[in-house]
Amino acid sequence: MHHISPVYARCVLRELLRRDVPAAALFDRTSLDREILETGGDISVGDFATFLRNARKVSGDEKLGLMIGAQSNVVTLGAMGTAAVVAPTVRSGFQMMENFSRLHASYVKVESISTVQGLSIRLTFLEDLGEVEKFHAEASIMIFQSYLEMLTGIQVNDAEYRFAFDQPPYASEYPKWLHSRASFGARQTSIELPSHWLERRSPFYNEDLWRQSHKALSQRMRELADREEQPYTAHITAYLRSCEPPLPDLAFVAKQLYMSTRTLNRRLQIENSSFRELKSQVLRRWANEYLLTTDNSVENIAAALGYQDTANFRRAFRVWEDCTPRQFKERKKSRNAI
Repeated sequence: MHHISPVYARCVLRELLRRDVPAAALFDRTSLDREILETGGDISVGDFATFLRNARKVSGDEKLGLMIGAQSNVVTLGAMGTAAVVAPTVRSGFQMMENFSRLHASYVKVESISTVQGLSIRLTFLEDLGEVEKFHAEASIMIFQSYLEMLTGIQVNDAEYRFAFDQPPYASEYPKWLHSRASFGARQTSIELPSHWLERRSPFYNEDLWRQSHKALSQRMRELADREEQPYTAHITAYLRSCEPPLPDLAFVAKQLYMSTRTLNRRLQIENSSFRELKSQVLRRWANEYLLTTDNSVENIAAALGYQDTANFRRAFRVWEDCTPRQFKERKKSRNAI
């Protein structure tokens, strides 16, 4: 059973009490009451979902997600949000959110995927929340927007917010809350963030706290490794996937995890993987994306991916796709033309 910070529910409770909604009706069919909610720790996602259904029913308000988002911020996300606040850049903050989301098995998984255009921050809900998933998605996007604008110090209006639900009847009110374009019916709820925001330095960066976040991350991965999971493979794959080329080397990643390259290699071997294989998979995705979405020459693509010799890139690409880069691009064009 996944759990969630009670801050979200407290925001709803406070607002609805201001509207003279009876508190008892909000806790129907949950294990909660007002005292538990206001003084206790995390609550189950099931209780929160029921709480939201009750809130919608008794208040008649379909905009609960926007209300929660407006009254929350990244600190609402607990350790995940705190680590993101002290990150040195926007990109590293979203990377850390993904790390904590994955390792702490929260009810929502955050994925940061770097593309030619920028960074795609995607949300996957790990429990079936039914009709109230929309509220979670709206609140999460608003919290991420607040985080981004807190770090940059300005309103961001050139991102795109994609929602994995149909356009709601109150969509005309979105511009009051969301500063960038929103679209609906997407395969996955996400923020599409242009690349020029990603290396913005955070005014809240704290070297000591950032180091402590990485130490906590490393410790958590060691604990998971003891349960025969694959935390190192998942972490490195996710981290490399969120970086722009040229991708970092093994020594850099090991240093972030406060271990030697030898130890990290050994951990990966236990998980039947290797840094070289994981990096190669991400390079393959980037090579394909460059070829399909840009007019860059093969020589420029090879250089962007960190290959000093174009011939080495061509050999690697032939292993990946069983054809040359030029043949790959031509085949894709032919298939798209059909």
